Amino acid sequence: MLVKLINYYCYHINTLNIYILCIILLTTFIITIFIGYIIFPILVNLNCRQIERYYYPKSHKKKNNTPTMGGIIINITIILSIFLWVDYNNIFIQYIMFLLIGYSFIGFIDDYYKIRCNNIQGLSAIKKYLWQSVLSIVVIICILINNIISYKILIIIPFIGNIKICSYLIFIILSYLIIVGTSNAVNLTDGLDGLAIVPIIFTSTGLLILSFITSSIKFSKYFNINYINLSSELVVLCTIIVGVSLGFLWFNCYPAKLFMGDVGSLPLGGVIGLISILIHQESLLLIMGGFFFVETMSVIIQVIFFKIFRKRIFLMAPIHHHFELKGYKEQLIVVRVWIICFVLLILSLMQLKYYNND
Repeated sequence: MLVKLINYYCYHINTLNIYILCIILLTTFIITIFIGYIIFPILVNLNCRQIERYYYPKSHKKKNNTPTMGGIIINITIILSIFLWVDYNNIFIQYIMFLLIGYSFIGFIDDYYKIRCNNIQGLSAIKKYLWQSVLSIVVIICILINNIISYKILIIIPFIGNIKICSYLIFIILSYLIIVGTSNAVNLTDGLDGLAIVPIIFTSTGLLILSFITSSIKFSKYFNINYINLSSELVVLCTIIVGVSLGFLWFNCYPAKLFMGDVGSLPLGGVIGLISILIHQESLLLIMGGFFFVETMSVIIQVIFFKIFRKRIFLMAPIHHHFELKGYKEQLIVVRVWIICFVLLILSLMQLKYYNND
C-alpha cells in the first residue's frame, strides 16, 4: 500500500507543493525553538515547575524542578503559523482554532492551580471534563448545523472491511468521545520525557497524508474514499503541528528541560481528534494513535478492577509507570513506544484499501 501511495504521488503531485510543505515544516520548527528560548527563562523565573505525585516512581523526584507549561510555546507557534500559512477563513480552521484556544485555556487554568497551590490536583476533574465537554459539543453541533461534512461514521475492521453508521445521535456521541477522549489520552501519556510528543508527530503525519488524500479528487477516487474539498488547509495545519512538535522535542527529549503540561497536551489531543472527524478517519485515528488508547484503557481498567476487587492489575497506571516499576529504564520505554507508534502509523495507512465510499 505504501509503495502504491508513493508511486501514485510521484506521478500526480506538483513538486512545488512538496517544497512548500517542507518550508512550512522547517519554518514552524525554527519558530518553535526561537520562541522556546524566549519563554523558557520566563517559566523558570516564574517558578512554573513540575509537581510530581508522592507515589510516583522514585526516578521522578529529579523532575520536580523541571519547568512545565511548555505547551504555551506550542500553542503560540501553531496560532502564529496558522496566520502565516493557512487560510483562516476556512471553516475547518475556524473550528480547530476555537477548540485549540478553548482547550489551551482549560489546560492553562489547570496548570496554574497546580503551581499556585503546590499540588497535583489542579482544576477538579468535574470542572475539567465539563468545560471540555461544552467546547467539544459546541464544535460538533456547529459541524452538523453548517452541514459541511456528512454525519456518516465509518468504523473499520482491520484487514476485513468497514461498517457505516448514519445517525446524528451516534455521530454526536462518537465525535464527543473522540475529541474529549483523545485530549485526555494525550494528557495521560505525557508522563515521561518525549513519550507523548513523538506519538503526536507520527499521528499528525498520518493525518497529514489522509488529509491530502481526501483533499484531492484524483487521490480520493484512487483510494475510493470521500473527497472533502475543505480539508486542503488541514494538510498545512498537520504540517504545522509536526513542525511545532519537532521543535518542542528539542526541549522535551531526555533529559527533558521542559514539559508541555496540560496547556499543551489537552489542546493537541483535542485538535488531533477533531481533524480525524473532519476528514472522516475516526477509526484510523484509533489505529495510528493506538498507544494513546492503551494508556487510557490501562487507567480505566486499573480503577474499575481496584474498586471491584480491591486489587491492582498494574503496579501503577498509566501503563508506562508500570514498566518503570518493573525496572525498565525511562529511555528504553520511551524509544520502544516510539517504535510501536511508527508501526501503528504504517498499519493504519495499510487500511486505506479497505475503504469504500459507496
